[in-house]
Amino acid sequence: MDHHNRDPGRLLTHLPLLRNARDRLVDRSALEADLEISRATAYRQTTELVEEGLLEQTAGGYRTTGSGKAALDAADRFERSLAAADRLGPLLEHLSTPELTRNIHLFVDADLAVATPQNPNAPIEPWLDRFESFDYSRSLVVAGCPPAITEQGVNHATNDVDFEAVCTPLALQADQNASKEAFETIATAEGPSLYTHPDLPFTMGIIDESVIIIGFDTETTLPVASITTDRPEALLWAKQLYSQYKRESTGLEEPTTKSLL
Repeated sequence: MDHHNRDPGRLLTHLPLLRNARDRLVDRSALEADLEISRATAYRQTTELVEEGLLEQTAGGYRTTGSGKAALDAADRFERSLAAADRLGPLLEHLSTPELTRNIHLFVDADLAVATPQNPNAPIEPWLDRFESFDYSRSLVVAGCPPAITEQGVNHATNDVDFEAVCTPLALQADQNASKEAFETIATAEGPSLYTHPDLPFTMGIIDESVIIIGFDTETTLPVASITTDRPEALLWAKQLYSQYKRESTGLEEPTTKSLL
């Protein structure tokens, strides 16, 4: 059978059966009872799934194959992506880089904070809460830091607290323009490590076990929405993304960066 011509819509209708037979042997009568389907439907679906290599038939019953498990996992990611895209619209309206949209399923249960006239700082409050005291902090910074976060950074730098940030040249210049004294305090302190990269995807903070992503208005540069999650898969993804951009970045003390300051 040509699996490349598999009908995705039909496969989606068969997902409950594949899930039911995952990691166990189950006979057709049990599938009928568990899924509340007719004998004819159970026969048709098991036959089709066996032909497509997604279900294995043995003397003891049926079980999902390795290919079936892969299809299930892909379908689960698809469903989580749709749910996340629906929930996180206020952020995605302003931030839709491939690095985020391809992994939006990791944020399906993330906390969403949206700026309002009554509370314009709502998107940065999760960052402020966590950045006040931490054991681990790494960040990508696309735009200049809000003053409240800069103030926290100055306090940590003064106390030689270890933290890292990879910033775009635009962010570095914006922070210098906002407060040269605060910028130099952080840049010259022993604890913080600052790097620059010309093309970061978004502003992201990894603070202890939390991942925070902030979207900014392109015209005003004000924060409009943020998402925060403690999901382990999102944390692993964020650390890998940060490491990638850090490897490609330049430290502020290096000669190629001094012209930016």
